[in-house]
Amino acid sequence: MANYDDDNTDAIAALAEAENWLTPPMQIERVMLRRWQQAVFWGLRIYIVIMLAIMGWGFYHNLSR
Repeated sequence: MANYDDDNTDAIAALAEAENWLTPPMQIERVMLRRWQQAVFWGLRIYIVIMLAIMGWGFYHNLSR
């Protein structure tokens, strides 16, 4: 881009066309998870909540000393 003049919009448009910047990105669809995959993700969420509660409890008891 340093080789192009700031006022030369044709050169910038040509660069954008050459680099394929003007085409829309590929569509991404939502993936349907299987039951066991959903169970694993719910387990991870529960694990995170429990770990945050344990950390909060630890910080609370450390501050109260």
